[in-house]
Amino acid sequence: MLIVVLALWGLNGCSNPSPEDSKTVGLVPRDTFVQVLTEVHLIEGVKKQRLMRNDDEGAIVLQHYAELFDRFDIDEERFKTTYQWWYQHPEEMDGLLEEVGERLADMEREANRKD
Repeated sequence: MLIVVLALWGLNGCSNPSPEDSKTVGLVPRDTFVQVLTEVHLIEGVKKQRLMRNDDEGAIVLQHYAELFDRFDIDEERFKTTYQWWYQHPEEMDGLLEEVGERLADMEREANRKD
């Protein structure tokens, strides 16, 4: 009986947590993370294009990240932990990034319609 209990316990320890189990492992839920990562791409895109017209670009970028994390009630550490989980699961990350790309494309189409 002890061997069966130890074997089941060992198998449970080998399983990878899924993003749906985020409450138990402290990850940002998948849907929320898609929204956050979409906005991260926007912040980084603006930074890369040097669209911020201020000498203190670094402080502005940090302020945008602080506002983003505050709006979704997460901190930088939780974001990094969640990102690391997805990075370690490349097949799942591909689907996540595809969804982020679709959201960005939708935003671009919407912006073009308004012009």
